[in-house]
Amino acid sequence: MNKNMNNININRKNINVDMNPKKEKTSFPDWNKLQLQSFGGVDNVTKNMFVYENKDDILVVDCGVGFPDEPEKSGEEELLLPDFTYLLKNRDKVRGLVVTHAHFDHYGAVPELLKKINVPVYCSRLTQEFIKGKATDSGLKPNSIDFQVLKSTDNGVKIGGFELIPFHINHSIPESLGLFIKTSLGNIFHVADYKFDWTPVDEGPFDIQKASRLAALDKPLLLLSDCLGAAKAGHTDSETAIQEVLENIIIRAKGMVLITTISSNISRIKQAIQASANVGRKVAFLGRSLEQSSEIARKLGYLGKLKNFVIPPGKIKKQPFDKLTLIVAGSYGQSDSALQRIAQGKHNLVKLKPKDTVIFSADPAPPGVRVAVNKMIDNLTRIGARVFYYEIQENLHVSGHGTAEDIKMLMAIVRPHYLMPIGGDFRHMRAYQELAAKMGYPEDKVIFLKEKQAIKFSPNKRLVVQ
Repeated sequence: MNKNMNNININRKNINVDMNPKKEKTSFPDWNKLQLQSFGGVDNVTKNMFVYENKDDILVVDCGVGFPDEPEKSGEEELLLPDFTYLLKNRDKVRGLVVTHAHFDHYGAVPELLKKINVPVYCSRLTQEFIKGKATDSGLKPNSIDFQVLKSTDNGVKIGGFELIPFHINHSIPESLGLFIKTSLGNIFHVADYKFDWTPVDEGPFDIQKASRLAALDKPLLLLSDCLGAAKAGHTDSETAIQEVLENIIIRAKGMVLITTISSNISRIKQAIQASANVGRKVAFLGRSLEQSSEIARKLGYLGKLKNFVIPPGKIKKQPFDKLTLIVAGSYGQSDSALQRIAQGKHNLVKLKPKDTVIFSADPAPPGVRVAVNKMIDNLTRIGARVFYYEIQENLHVSGHGTAEDIKMLMAIVRPHYLMPIGGDFRHMRAYQELAAKMGYPEDKVIFLKEKQAIKFSPNKRLVVQ
């Protein structure tokens, strides 16, 4: 995360700014009919939180954490929270919080907000389980949270003066939701992290039919959508592409196999178990976050019969190492992770040997982690392990974010009056704007926001950015 983001000079050509507010007041006295304010997730990949507001009500979408630039300093006390000041000042208007999916940069700050403002939380069952785990860690009792289960099949969920219709989208975690938000001035699509995956691992493809039907009701006022992959050409590959890659490596492995990925990637965890089971290996999880995620996946039925191949960490030493796969936390080089302790020879259950195999199956370039990951890879390689990582094999990870053609496809489906890139750094926002130009959108129809800036809409669909 760029900690100096407030000093960035946003190009004012990218927004339609009303330079004469007094004149506008003659036809629209207070500009209070509809406002959208960002407290993260713009000019920054993480710390997503967006606040929709009309005269009487506030709807919050996502409430995630940010991460320090250096993962060695990424303890719980170092995580970056959105600024809740505005919500606290307007607490009587806050009607609900909607969480789009179970990634930490979208839900990680929910317990901290709920300690200050007790509001209903609308999310999928999977996201609910992850929030419960984080709440427990934060000293908040999960049963004190007013959860409202949100399903992709729902139609017309009323939250104050807003009406919400969720629809199914694809990402690197199941039960991710796109949002169609009805307001008094027009309809808004809020589509956070997404891609179009026609052969996903755990569920159906992006519900284009429902999204198209909603877009056809009335030309949408605004589309907020993921811009992280905007600079990459083509479509993002399907998650199913990973299965064969993992199997080809595991089947040739002579000793123990270690696979590291992000703990919330339920699809990747399931694929790792399946690939191991296909060659007669048992699987154990190392690292608290992965153990919690695997338990959530088991509880909600995502592992199915594959749960029979999972053994507890305490039985690792009883299993022949050439019949064992460990799914290990620490894919981003975290200093206190299980994989880091293994790489340093300090783990109490696992001692890596020269014939063992380590597979990094996670995004190789999230903000600020490359140096730490490279150090870890060096340490694993010094032990003599066969390490498969991004520089020697590019197909070990599939992104959960759509690339250029996915982004253009969503623009074509929704065709709103305005576009707003979210979930990316400034370079990704600029690349998104260039894609929008190819789709016929002039610069003044693509809104660039800084953190804490607000868009205010008038009844004639003019807007001002403050």
